[in-house]
Amino acid sequence: MAGKRRRIYATLLADPTRTWTVRELAATVDTPTEGTIRPSEGTVRDTFNVLLADGHLRQVPHRRSLTAMLTDHGRQALTNLLSSAT
Repeated sequence: MAGKRRRIYATLLADPTRTWTVRELAATVDTPTEGTIRPSEGTVRDTFNVLLADGHLRQVPHRRSLTAMLTDHGRQALTNLLSSAT
């Protein structure tokens, strides 16, 4: 699994009940070491959309910006992905 995607997943799992916009998620993703580039907003958006399509995120209604949060299924799936990738 790509390091950028792993950091996006870890950020989502760090606060699994939080609602996220793409911009908020992109700004929050950790940059673990100097010289490592934070994922671009485009990379975060692509990952966000895949997670939505797969049912790992659910859209929060009545928000101006696309806002989503982890589903229980998504939390379990991302936890399994991260644990099997180490």
